[in-house]
Amino acid sequence: MAMEDTLLRQRKVLAELGELALVSDDLEHILDEACRLVGDALETHMAKFMLLEEDGLTLTVRNGVGWAPGVVGQVRVQALDGTPERHSLDTGSAVISTDIATETRFRYHDFQIQNGVQAFVNVLVHGATEARPFGIFEVDCRHPRQFTQSDIDFLRGYANLIGAALKRSVTLHAMRLTEAKLRESERHYRIAAELNPLWPWTATSDGALLSLDPRWYDYTARTPEQTLGRQWLNAAHPDDKLTIARAWNQSLASLQPFDAQIRLRRHTGEYRWFRVRALCSLDAAGHCEQWYGTVEDINERVQLEAALRDWNDQLEARIAQRTGQLEAEQHERALAESKLRQSQKMEAVGQLTGGIAHDFNNLLAGITGSLELMQRRIDNQQYAELSRYNAVALTSATRAAALTQRLLAFSRQQSLQPAVLEPRKVVAGLEEMIRRSVGPNIVVECSFRNNDPIKCDPNELENALLNLAINARDAMPEGGVLKLDVHRYVIEENGADAKLLPPGPYVAIAVSDSGTGISADILSRVFDPFFTTKRLGEGSGLGLSMIYGFAQQSAGHVRIQSNVGEGTTVTMYFPVARRASQRTKTAAPDSVAPVQPGGNETILLVDDEAAIRQMVSEYLAETGYRVVEALDSVSALQQAEKAGAIDLLLTDIGLPGAMNGIGLADELRKRDPGLKVLFITGFAEGESLVSANATTWIMTKPFSLTDLGRRVRSLIQSAKR
Repeated sequence: MAMEDTLLRQRKVLAELGELALVSDDLEHILDEACRLVGDALETHMAKFMLLEEDGLTLTVRNGVGWAPGVVGQVRVQALDGTPERHSLDTGSAVISTDIATETRFRYHDFQIQNGVQAFVNVLVHGATEARPFGIFEVDCRHPRQFTQSDIDFLRGYANLIGAALKRSVTLHAMRLTEAKLRESERHYRIAAELNPLWPWTATSDGALLSLDPRWYDYTARTPEQTLGRQWLNAAHPDDKLTIARAWNQSLASLQPFDAQIRLRRHTGEYRWFRVRALCSLDAAGHCEQWYGTVEDINERVQLEAALRDWNDQLEARIAQRTGQLEAEQHERALAESKLRQSQKMEAVGQLTGGIAHDFNNLLAGITGSLELMQRRIDNQQYAELSRYNAVALTSATRAAALTQRLLAFSRQQSLQPAVLEPRKVVAGLEEMIRRSVGPNIVVECSFRNNDPIKCDPNELENALLNLAINARDAMPEGGVLKLDVHRYVIEENGADAKLLPPGPYVAIAVSDSGTGISADILSRVFDPFFTTKRLGEGSGLGLSMIYGFAQQSAGHVRIQSNVGEGTTVTMYFPVARRASQRTKTAAPDSVAPVQPGGNETILLVDDEAAIRQMVSEYLAETGYRVVEALDSVSALQQAEKAGAIDLLLTDIGLPGAMNGIGLADELRKRDPGLKVLFITGFAEGESLVSANATTWIMTKPFSLTDLGRRVRSLIQSAKR
């Protein structure tokens, strides 16, 4: 009868803890109650949960009941050889000690002895899928005691409930972090869209409108059913409909850009002038996939241009009739031209994003043009110049990727990869490239007065130096002197610079030119995003903003000094860093290591982009691997079943369907926990989605196939070490 009472009591406690773990999100309350309730089940009022820390050796008494002050939340023990905790972690089984007086296997901890513990039993607390336990749950007694098999079975089930609660808490915390990041990303996107004066829209290859900015519907008061397809033309002025329809059909037939001015009816009944533009996106075969366009309100500009034309006509009539009033009329003409220049300034502000699009379109033109010429040479069996066209395409693609990184640097979203480096070596390595970039009319001088190391992203430092060199070149159209100087700069405790940077030693990298200089009223704005002194289309205004953001993220600062007619000096300051170890210095970087051939290992390649899949598959096959392809997670799991053992999973993070690349990797690792995974992604934030370790790496698109081959080989070889 006593046994039945005990079992009934234990079942009741299990039910209470299980119900609490399901309905409560308060992990602290759940663990405290777990320590309290276990006393009702085993008739002892001393219990504790010890959390296993990241080192896999240290355990902290996180929660407990029946202990003197100073134990819960403070006591930490090491799971060393000869301790009951070490035995539990090594064997995975419960540890029972019935009497301290007869215990010979291991000694009790000091805090147990001080609290009068004479017997205990502990069990490991596991999650549902984790191989590593969360910690150890232990019941202690102040008198010798036997623990039955029923007690042990109860504690194992009890520990499973605690493990489930811990797992649920970890998952909820991760979900809440992800939701917060998504909300912030959506907020940034919404603000950026509202600030953009251009209304984006898309259409199918045959000209049917697919989507349109919500501001269109606010302006016209027309519904999507009255707009999508070809219905949007009904919002145009009756005199413009036929002309616009013909121009649109001509662009659809020729695949040439669409650019038209059109009057659109407002919901109040008035008409305003808009500029409607669109470009066609082509596939690899040169066929139109989709049209991307913008709608821009140009009513004020059109009215001003019309007024200017009318004014000029009237001005010519006055000159013919009243030549004596030439001076007054010239003054009026100058006033009208001033208004036009002001209008053009306002238009330039509205074309900020157009400058970025211009840079990308130029780069894409270089890529597509080179590929077309390569195809013509291949068709004509003329192979001599293929490498030249290939080099042009690769250069343009690299510059396009660099432009994306400049945009990310401005928005503070790029993932910097800081390393300890010597800036003088970086500058010396760039000297020849800078000489070629600035041209023969500019003398390049380098001065190295310091060899202290700094810690920053080496690629971003090179980009910053090249950007400053190009700016200097543009400031010296007739030639001049470009100086690059690396020296030591110390900020004193009470110095003027201490307001901007903490006191201490810094490495200053200065880029100086003997060019036209910058006036004082412009100098204060040069670091503003999108501000540029170049003509429209020649600069995006992100260069100095990117350099400023990079220096700030590297715990440094940027200063600019300039005088009109005397030149400009831009100086970047970086804190002096501790030198890297000799092992780090002598290690050969992956970027220069030769690609080793594969040994017929099996690689599961998953990417929904057919061009990328074909390119990577052919390269890996030529390198010596057996490649199995899939376009989504469902087909990848099917291919994995057929292929048998997989040596490496190479997958895009963003895959179509319900499961992305990260979920696919998790699913395959249930079958093979040691599976090596190389993620590839085109998302700017992709590197923050995956934690890289010995078995998991990530590469950001675009990447070179050579770098991909080295990463693949290195991962596969790491499995054999």
